[in-house]
Amino acid sequence: MDRETADDIKRHFDVVGEGLRLEIQDVKRHSDVVGEGLRLEMANVTEGLRSEIQDVKRHSDVVAEGLRSDIRTVAEGVVGLDEKFTREFERVREEIGEVKSLLRASHGDLTRRVEALERKPS
Repeated sequence: MDRETADDIKRHFDVVGEGLRLEIQDVKRHSDVVGEGLRLEMANVTEGLRSEIQDVKRHSDVVAEGLRSDIRTVAEGVVGLDEKFTREFERVREEIGEVKSLLRASHGDLTRRVEALERKPS
């Protein structure tokens, strides 16, 4: 190959190489822009998720407090019912005791009357 052809080939490769360097720089700038856009989008998504998580947490706290309040109300109602049932059972026991006493007295009276009738001559 002669010197002129070799110089032409070298110049051609120099031009192609410079074009490739320029294209690589363009691709790098473009990837930097895309990367920055992605970073901003990720930051926005992350901030949005944080905000939504905080909203869910606040809502959960409100719901939990409402449930605690409801549970306290139910527990107080159960205590009240327990006291009411205890008093009612005591009243029923007393009435049962009174009925037993009346039955014993009636039974004793009936036994005496039956025995008196059995002693009478027919």
